[in-house]
Amino acid sequence: MAVKSLRDTEEFKRGRNGERIVARLLQLAGYAIVPSYDYAGEDGEKAPRLQGIRESWVIPDLDIGQDGTRFWVEVKTKQAATLRHITGIYEHGMSLRQYQHYLEVQRITGTSVWLFVYEEDTDDVLFERLDRIALFERLYHGNKMGRSGMVFFPRDRFRLFANLQHVNFGPPSGQMVGVP
Repeated sequence: MAVKSLRDTEEFKRGRNGERIVARLLQLAGYAIVPSYDYAGEDGEKAPRLQGIRESWVIPDLDIGQDGTRFWVEVKTKQAATLRHITGIYEHGMSLRQYQHYLEVQRITGTSVWLFVYEEDTDDVLFERLDRIALFERLYHGNKMGRSGMVFFPRDRFRLFANLQHVNFGPPSGQMVGVP
C-alpha cells in the first residue's frame, strides 16, 4: 500500500482552506500577500523554512504587507475552541515546536508574527500578535497531543478580524474592521 501524501490528508486540506480564506480576507483589506504555504521542500512535503547556516525555522503561512508595513501571518483552522474543564476557559492550541519557531522567526527578521484562527463552527476569524498572546500561553509538555508538546491560548484574548457570514468575497472594497 502506498504512503498517503501529507497534501492528500483531510487535515491538510482543511488547513489549506483556512489559509486561503485568511489570505483572501487580508487581500480584501488591502494587503499584498506572499503565500508562504505554497513553497515547500523538494518533495513538496516540507514546510517552508528560514534557513541559517546551522539551523532552520518553519516560517508562518503568509508574508503580508501594506503601506510600508510587513507582517508574518500564521493561520490555524479549528473546528471549534476547546473547553479546558479545569478552568472553564475556551482555548486554541498549536504545536509547541511551531510556536517556538515562529517566535524565533520574529526575533531574527524583526517582523511581527500574527496568529489567525479560523473557527469553522462560528465562521469567526480571530487574530492577535504572537508576542501579545504569548503573555497568556499555557504550555503542555506531554506527548499525548503531539511529539513536541503544545501551547494553548485563551480564545477571549484574540480579537475578531471578521465573521465569514458577513464578508463579501467579491472585488476588494477597502479596509475591514480589526485589521492589524
